[in-house]
Amino acid sequence: MARSFFVILLFCMTTLVKGQFDAQFSQNMFNQLTNNPGFAGSSGMFNLSAINRQQWVGFEGAPKTTVFGADVNLNIFKRESGLGLVFLNDEIGPFKNLFVSFSYAYRFDFDQGSLGLGLSIGMLNQTLDGSTLDPLGGGDGDTYHSKDDPSIPQSEVKGIAFDMGFGAFYESAKYYAGFSVNHLNKPSPNFDGEFDSYLKPTFFLNGGIRYKLKDHPVVLVPSLYLKTDLAALQVDVNLNAVIRDKFWGGLTYRHQDAIVILAGMELLTGLRIGYSYDITISRLASYSSGTHEVMIGYSFDLNMEKRTKRYKSVRYL
Repeated sequence: MARSFFVILLFCMTTLVKGQFDAQFSQNMFNQLTNNPGFAGSSGMFNLSAINRQQWVGFEGAPKTTVFGADVNLNIFKRESGLGLVFLNDEIGPFKNLFVSFSYAYRFDFDQGSLGLGLSIGMLNQTLDGSTLDPLGGGDGDTYHSKDDPSIPQSEVKGIAFDMGFGAFYESAKYYAGFSVNHLNKPSPNFDGEFDSYLKPTFFLNGGIRYKLKDHPVVLVPSLYLKTDLAALQVDVNLNAVIRDKFWGGLTYRHQDAIVILAGMELLTGLRIGYSYDITISRLASYSSGTHEVMIGYSFDLNMEKRTKRYKSVRYL
């Protein structure tokens, strides 16, 4: 167990320095607010959503992520605006990351669609439980490492940092597109003065189109999702089929990582549930039985007046 924790620590430190910090989601088309503040208020409704992800099941210390989001469209100072709130908890081996952010989007309505330009501000709380780490891997014959290595904390240490992000999100009846960047200010949590880390800006680009099949109650929604910190790149290519705006299912290919099966349905007016399963195709397939992700969302209209320029679609919450 100690050896596994230490391997996970090395993996996590590599992710923090050279890889991507932001949590991964397979149902990213239903989780736009987490990484793009420009999405806030885009539906014109009050939206609640939650996702729980259990990644690489069977692999000790594997990532476990839960995110809750809420956004609403409001008229602030006679200007249509969007407000959003995100709580995210991410656990990877001895690391725990708690993130809270508030979003504001300035919204523009056009004849064919709407655009939101948003800013997010939040706090990141990172925790490292050094008591679970053993640099000797459970053996005493290692002459290179030391149990008293000053670079490895012996107890739980925490670091807190202020974080900022920016995003733009455009939608119409036929397509949507978003661009955003997290960690604009390169937040640097200080772990009780023992060591420092910093988060590199992460860029997100995504989009999708809606293609209605002629004489059939089916809409095909191909989409693309890219995430990069300019050191690592994640690319998801997805195709969902939506039936009568009530049921959906599809497949995603994540480059060199996984093939994802997605499905979901709207149970009642405004209430939706979704599930995805990642079939790991990387070398981790020998150690993991895959990844499970559950999504639930609920939407309702706070304004009883008839709205225009709103495009209901289960492609996102």
